[in-house]
Amino acid sequence: MNDKKYFDNIQRIEEIISQLDEGRLTPEEARESFETGKELLEECESMINCYSGTIEEMNFVSTGR
Repeated sequence: MNDKKYFDNIQRIEEIISQLDEGRLTPEEARESFETGKELLEECESMINCYSGTIEEMNFVSTGR
């Protein structure tokens, strides 16, 4: 996983949330920001899911099964 990209995405998502909370965006800007945030969140979720198999393998090895 690219940790820097993950944390950059999280930071960008937080910025988008702040902008949306401020309520100063036009409806079109808000929609575009929401879509961007959704895409970034999906990318982060995909990165996290890549660890799932690794964690299960580590658990399997550590329990001696």
